[in-house]
Amino acid sequence: METEYSFLYEEYPEIISADQLYRICRISKRKAKWLLDGGYIPCQDSGKKTRRYKIRIDDVVTYLRTLETAPETVAAPVGLFNNKNKRINPIAQINVRDFQRFLYTLWAEQPDALTPKDVRSLIGYSHGTIGQWLVHQKLKSVMLPDRTQVIAKKWLVEFISEYTIQNPSHLSNTNRQIALRYLEQE
Repeated sequence: METEYSFLYEEYPEIISADQLYRICRISKRKAKWLLDGGYIPCQDSGKKTRRYKIRIDDVVTYLRTLETAPETVAAPVGLFNNKNKRINPIAQINVRDFQRFLYTLWAEQPDALTPKDVRSLIGYSHGTIGQWLVHQKLKSVMLPDRTQVIAKKWLVEFISEYTIQNPSHLSNTNRQIALRYLEQE
C-alpha cells in the first residue's frame, strides 16, 4: 500500500531547500546532503555555502515512493549516518533475502505455527519483549478459538530478519549467534 503524498504539495512550494528536505524525509542534514550530492534526489546545486540546493517537490515525492517500493535502490548503507567514527557492524550489512533463506533452513524442523514460548526458545528474547512486539503488531500473530496465540514461522522469519539487520547492536545472545553463524557460512 503506497502512502499518499498529496499533503506535501499543499504544505510546500514547488521548489524546496535542503532544510525542508530533511524535515520532510525525517533524516539528518548529513544524509540529506549525501542524497543530494549522490544524485539520489535530483537538485540544482548553486555551490554556495547557504541555500545551496533547489529541489523540486516532485523529485522528493518520487524519492519517498521509491524508498517504499524499492528501498535497496535509494537507501544509504546501514550505519553510514548513525555510527560516527564507529566501525559498521557486519550484521547490519546482511542481505535480508539471503538471511531469510538461512533462517528457513535453520528452522526447517520447527512447526509452521509457533507459540510465543516457541519463538522465545528460537530467538532468545524475553517473554516481555515478544509480548510487546505482538501487542504493537510488529510481529504478526493470530488468536485461535482456544485463546492460544500463534505466530506463523513465515512471519517470524520476515520480522526477525528485518529486526536483526536494523538493530544489530540490540540483539539477544541467541539472535546474535544466529546472525554470526549466517556470516560465517557466507
